[in-house]
Formats: sequence, structure tokens, C-alpha cells
Amino acid sequence: MQDFRVLLINCNTMLDTLVTAGIGILSACLKNSGAEVKMFDTTFYKTAALSGDEARTTALQVKKTNFADLGIIPEEGDVVEDFVKLVESYRPHLLGLSSIEVTHPLGTRLLNAVSHLNIPSIVGGPYATFAPEIVIREKGVHMVCVGEGEEPLVELCDKMRAGEDVTGIANIWAKKNGKIIRNPIRKPINLKSLPEQDWEVYDKRRFWKPMGGKISVTGTFEMNRGCPYTCTFCINSGYDELYGKLGGYYREQDVDRLVDEMAAKKEKYELAYVYLVAESFLTTTRERIERFGKLFREKVNLPFWVEARPESITIDKVEMLKGIGCEGISVGVESGNFELRKNILGRNVSDKTIIKAFDLLRDSKIRVSANNIIGFPTETREMIFDTIRLDRRIQPDGVMVSFFSPYKGATLRDMCEREGYIKDETIAEDYRLRPTMDMPQMSSKELAGLHRTFPLYVKYPEEEWDDIRLCEADTPEGNVLFEKYGQRYIRDFMS
Repeated sequence: MQDFRVLLINCNTMLDTLVTAGIGILSACLKNSGAEVKMFDTTFYKTAALSGDEARTTALQVKKTNFADLGIIPEEGDVVEDFVKLVESYRPHLLGLSSIEVTHPLGTRLLNAVSHLNIPSIVGGPYATFAPEIVIREKGVHMVCVGEGEEPLVELCDKMRAGEDVTGIANIWAKKNGKIIRNPIRKPINLKSLPEQDWEVYDKRRFWKPMGGKISVTGTFEMNRGCPYTCTFCINSGYDELYGKLGGYYREQDVDRLVDEMAAKKEKYELAYVYLVAESFLTTTRERIERFGKLFREKVNLPFWVEARPESITIDKVEMLKGIGCEGISVGVESGNFELRKNILGRNVSDKTIIKAFDLLRDSKIRVSANNIIGFPTETREMIFDTIRLDRRIQPDGVMVSFFSPYKGATLRDMCEREGYIKDETIAEDYRLRPTMDMPQMSSKELAGLHRTFPLYVKYPEEEWDDIRLCEADTPEGNVLFEKYGQRYIRDFMS
């Protein structure tokens, strides 16, 4: 078979336009192997009541941006019907679905809608990796990729093209004669061996990303894969366990190669902003940061955004960030309760360290946001107010608060299942939209109220907290008061 067509399916959350490095790399690998690649993207379909950015705006976490000014609005077409039409016209030899837990139900709807065509399909991504037994049950799913997909997907296509058996490929589970063949995991790939991302598969609207109240043409680049830390609420803890006997999951991309790709993409796509995929940008050697900074200023010289752990933030590293044009940084606070942070989340970092990190960043003039999470198992209302009080002390430019979503792969998922908060097959909610769990000490209704008022508690004096508590209630009276406070908050802190 000379001609081999692959249809990648990017099952994305609605209007989350930031491109992901993973799909671009997969497409490049496939094209380099001789395959023809197209992508069906759900990003611009009306698949939810609110987008993540709209939910963040409603909860007073980010400035309102208007995608409609750029012609970016949810499409009126039916996502399943349009997918079926594309499959029937393109006639792919392989369907490759990439989804996260939140979007997996939509992804399986798409595959099941074309199952009668008997096109081989493979599902990859975090949910497929950590819930392969659930994913492979679907009638429209023939194979599941557990772990990294670059090498196994190319090997699969090569074997299909050659007419060879495909049930013995490492990282791939496959159905055969009514049974499931569960192949072992291969070693993590050397990031330096990967091709540059293929962005030609993306709709050009995918490069418009709201950052700091502005919409900029933004490129995403993978600086690291995995994380050197093992926080229990994050799926990286699952990847560390999966690859623990194979040398570990965390790797760093070669800085020279990374910056060269950035420079090329900047010129070709007229980038105005860079988003670096690095779970903790500063948790690396000083030499690597200096090398990146030197090359980045010489060849790219764009504003960029990174994430960091509080304990990695030092005076010299902050000075380096200023010198290379870092425009913004997100720092993980997660919880303001030390015992919860240490014993439940696996983050043994003191309040003093967190406070010092934000003090250093405030002096630097780099825009800084605090990432907070509420709704952890065993967490009480009082513990959430520990987080609010810590945020009041550090006074970040941006107050971000997410619901804890017990995604498959995160160590805390197991605890939530054991305690009976969720079932094995429960699909965790989008962390920006709504809570997943009702717990004895904290209902989902109370969590939702605290989520929308969290920034108000952080920024306004305690004398107003009784009024702010009234805003927690999703009632006509509570919503009217919340609207008034919201307008005031926008004037005071977001104008």
C-alpha cells in the first residue's frame, strides 16, 4: 500500500485555541514516514455551554477578550455529522483520536459514529494511557496507545502499509479475535530525535490565544516533557509510575534545537507570543537557563509565559527572566494549608518559601499569577480560607482558582475512588467549569460558590466578607450582589 492516509482527531475543549505540541509532533512524525495526514478539530464547535476562558472571565480570574472580533465563534454545524462527512470523503486508512479525560466522551461518540465503516482506529492521550481498559471497550475503538505515541504510531502505520500483523507493537493494546493484546511499554523517546512540530494541520484560528486580556498569535513549544516533581493531584505522578522502571518520564529538550524551531515558526507564522511547555521552567540548571536566554534574545525576542514552583524562584533566576523578556509567570500555590499541601498533595514547601517567591517576583515587575486549587479530598471550608489568606499575603497580579479534578493517572484519583467520592468510570469535569465530587465535608454547591467568590475574598477587606459570602449563593439575590461586586472588581483590579 503506497498511499496511506491518516485522519487525526483533535478532540479539544471548546474554543481552547492554544495549540498543543503533541499533535504537531505526531503529525510531523507521520508525514516523515510517508503518510498523508489530515486533522479533524472540534475546537470551534459548540460542545459546551461555556468555554474555559469564558468561565474564567465569569469567575473574575481573567480579563474579558472578544474572539468574535476576529471571527472566532462556535460553528453552527453538528460536530458528529461533519466528522462523518469528512471520513466518508477522505477515506482514511487509520483514525487517530487524541483526547483528554474531559473530551473523551465526545471522542468516542465520533469514533462510534463511523464504526460501521470498519476503519482501524487508535486512541491516545492521558485518559487512554491511564484508563485503557475502559477506552478499549468502545465498539469504535480498535487500539489504544498507552504512553508516548510518536514511535508506536509510526510503527503501526508502517506495518499496516506492509500488510503485517499490528497486534505486537510496544505501547499499543489491540483487539484480536475477541481478545485484548496488552503489549508492554517501550522506553521514553529521546526528545532530540523528534521532528519539529507540523502546524500545517491546524486551522489558522488556533494560533490566536488570549493572554493578559490581549489576543496574540501564540506558539506553543515543548521545553520539557513530564515534571521533576510528583504532586499527587497531577497526572505526571502517573507517568512517573508508568515509566519508573524505564529510566523515568522527565526529559528536557535541547535548548539550541528548541530556539531554532521557535525562530523558524516565528518567521513563518508571524508569532507575537510564546507559550513554553515546562511544568516548572526554573527547575533546571543555571547554565541551561542562561543558554536559553542568550539564544532566545538573539533569535526570537518575543514576550513569553512560563510556569514555576515557588522553591525554584531565586533572585538570580528572576533577574535572568527579566533579562530575556519574560512577560508573565504562573506560580503554583495550590493550597494555603501546609498540612494538606505536605500530606495530601505531596508538596513539602513552606508558606515562607511561597511568600518569598512572590515578593521577589513583585519587585521584578514580571506579571505573576497564583495558581490555586480547591476541592481536594479531606479539604474543608476552613482550609480553603487558609489558601485565601495566603493569597492575601502574597497579593499576586492574577488570582487563578481551579476545581480539583481527579483525573485518571493522578495519585489522588485512587484516594477519591477508595473513599467513594467517584467511581472507576467517572469522567472528571473540566477543572475550570465545575467540581466533580460531592464530599461529606464539602458539597459541590458550596465549592462552586467559593470558586466564583475566591478573588473577592482575596482582594477585599475582611469587613466585607459577610457580604461576599452572600455572593456565593446561586440565587437571584446572590447573583445580583455578585454582579455588583464583579463590576467593582473589574474596575478596581482588571481595568
